[in-house]
Amino acid sequence: MEKKILIPTNFTKHAWSTLVYALNLYKNIPCTFFILNAYEVPVRISLSRNHSAEIESARAESEKGLQKILQGLNFRKENQKHQFETISRNKDLADAIQESIDTHNIDLILMVSRGENVSINSAFENEISEVTEKVEDCPFLILPEQMQELPESNREIVFPTNFKFPFKNKEIAALIDMAVNLNASIRILYIDSDGRPLSKEQETNKETLKTYFAEVNFSFHKLTQTTVTTGIHLFIESRESNFLALYKRKQGFFSKLFSQRFKEDIDFNPKVPVLILKELD
Repeated sequence: MEKKILIPTNFTKHAWSTLVYALNLYKNIPCTFFILNAYEVPVRISLSRNHSAEIESARAESEKGLQKILQGLNFRKENQKHQFETISRNKDLADAIQESIDTHNIDLILMVSRGENVSINSAFENEISEVTEKVEDCPFLILPEQMQELPESNREIVFPTNFKFPFKNKEIAALIDMAVNLNASIRILYIDSDGRPLSKEQETNKETLKTYFAEVNFSFHKLTQTTVTTGIHLFIESRESNFLALYKRKQGFFSKLFSQRFKEDIDFNPKVPVLILKELD
């Protein structure tokens, strides 16, 4: 089944690297890549002729940049399974992404985070955290600026959960899809910070995950006597895992990773690509 993948670009080398990474990541999967450039021309109090000229100039520059990307793609080895479309919008980036999702039924958004780590904590203001906060109904794959090549085998996606809340199958569909497409295993990580046995509800939610992951290679793991963020870091580093999947619930587990209240307590900047799964109604 064809995947529809949205890749915002600001025409930098990092944005190009994100596109190249996506092509390699999905080299064996039929995909349409939607390449989005969002630009903003400030609205004037008086819509003068000069303002109209500014809008037209910005639009032309955006479309010129997108065409240059398409030309660059033509020089790469052609992949018959990949198609490309461009989108140019005079909008805030988050609004442009949301419009693209709604219009084109996007399956996944790929973005790059500046620096060697992935900064996804909205307690610290940056473009990534702002966009992932605002955009609804679509998962994100956030890449570090310095992206490592994937190994040919033994690929792993770490998925932390405390089993306190049930998941909908459609909410983790992108995780399962990634595991299948990349021939990767899912390592479900439980951080036992209070030393208590799982409740009946937690056990039920754990059993439900088993049914969801029945067609992929998965395993359960538990760490004790550590904090959530430290435990995740240690687990990824010790196993040299390749991806981290986080479920972004509006309230509940990992909500604190995206909350201003925990700004002083959290230093959560993974060095691996992060798949952000969204809570769906």
